[in-house]
Amino acid sequence: MYRQPIEYERIDKLAIDIYVDYELNEFPIDAKTLCKRMGMNLVPYSAYEGENRNVLYKESTEGSFSYGATQLNPVSFYNDGNDSVYGNIRQTILHEIKHYVDEDEDDSEDDLAEHFARYMACPTPYLIWKNITDVNEIISTFGVSATIAGFVSKSVKNRIDKYGYKIFDYEKPLIELFKNK
Repeated sequence: MYRQPIEYERIDKLAIDIYVDYELNEFPIDAKTLCKRMGMNLVPYSAYEGENRNVLYKESTEGSFSYGATQLNPVSFYNDGNDSVYGNIRQTILHEIKHYVDEDEDDSEDDLAEHFARYMACPTPYLIWKNITDVNEIISTFGVSATIAGFVSKSVKNRIDKYGYKIFDYEKPLIELFKNK
């Protein structure tokens, strides 16, 4: 589904607000700790066996989000199986955090949740500020997969081509978090 650029900017602002509110200023982002600090219950698929685990896999092989019995019990499930890599688990958890903070009712916002997860893991203004566009440097700095690093590198290069090294006003609070690091 095509999304208007304003929707992505809103998601970027949401991510920056989370960085500022939770004083996140180290990479890679510890998504599990962030999830818990936000009041979300975090449950690995391995906590379930048999049919209960199969239900989770039918929902998603990566992870899912539920408000639980009430809005007061948000739960993020994530696949921690043998072939799950920590970078992928982190991306899944960040993806589910977007569903929580945006109060998504269903998976129709998955493209925005993917954008949010990439932005949280590798915030564009930080990359521009530090002039990081190399895929290998993105992987080593942010602990993401080569696939995610490729998307991020392309996105950052496109933005630099369009706007130069400009940091937008709404992005400046994020840069302030890292200035003394």
